[in-house]
Amino acid sequence: MASPHQTDDPHRGDPTDSPPAPDKTDESDHPDQQRPRIIRLRVAPWDLICTISLLILLIVLATATSWPAKLFGFLADVCTEDTCGQVPFGLDFYIYPVVWGGVGAAITAAGIGPFVSLLKGWYMSFWPVLAMAAIMVSSLTGTMITIFSARYWY
Repeated sequence: MASPHQTDDPHRGDPTDSPPAPDKTDESDHPDQQRPRIIRLRVAPWDLICTISLLILLIVLATATSWPAKLFGFLADVCTEDTCGQVPFGLDFYIYPVVWGGVGAAITAAGIGPFVSLLKGWYMSFWPVLAMAAIMVSSLTGTMITIFSARYWY
């Protein structure tokens, strides 16, 4: 039985009718009404455990052991007076910048590196290892420069 009144609903009626086109009100038309970006962190549990344990190990080695005195004990032999002999190429002036630059790079790598890895989706556990390598390289380089310069100081 047919009804005398047809409905205004476009979805009722013939099943072959297509739904109306969506409104073109997406984010590109209204830049002030953009949705906030959602940051999704991909963290592997083993990577987080390794990173935290390596950072704790690095902090314990730096504060509770004689490790810094052994690595940077050569700084006591550096001649800082004006009576020291001249070293070729002025290499003795680079001892402290090399040492403190390596320490600063290690602190930066251990402190900021894991956060960068979180945001980029990388593994984090290599940052404490990189920090330890920076400490070792700065210690080795400073020791070599001091050994080379000691021949000219005394």
